[in-house]
Amino acid sequence: MQNREIAAAQDIPESYLNQLLVTLRRAGLVRSVRGAAGGYTLHGSPASIAVADVVRVFHGEDYFGGRGPGTAPADDAVSAAWVVSQAEQEAGAELQRHLTGVTLADLLLEQQRLNAAQSLMQGL
Repeated sequence: MQNREIAAAQDIPESYLNQLLVTLRRAGLVRSVRGAAGGYTLHGSPASIAVADVVRVFHGEDYFGGRGPGTAPADDAVSAAWVVSQAEQEAGAELQRHLTGVTLADLLLEQQRLNAAQSLMQGL
């Protein structure tokens, strides 16, 4: 699919889409196709690309909280900042687990399911 078609379908500026696609290409998630009918295509099947992979491309490796669970401070006074940090780490780890298990194919199936349900509702 060509850039202008993708940009029009997603209602985003083509220049912004180009920036996104270049970033995805450098990460190896999409590849460019040259020629009059060229554009971009996934580099692999939608089932082989996890949503977590895409998130990491745009937000970095540490997005999900790069540190593992920390040990409690040696003294008896656990600070509120440490408790909040631990909660953030747990939430990041859970989000990463979830998004690693969701692929682009899963998102496409969900979109199709929702479109079918919407079509049924419009027919009532």
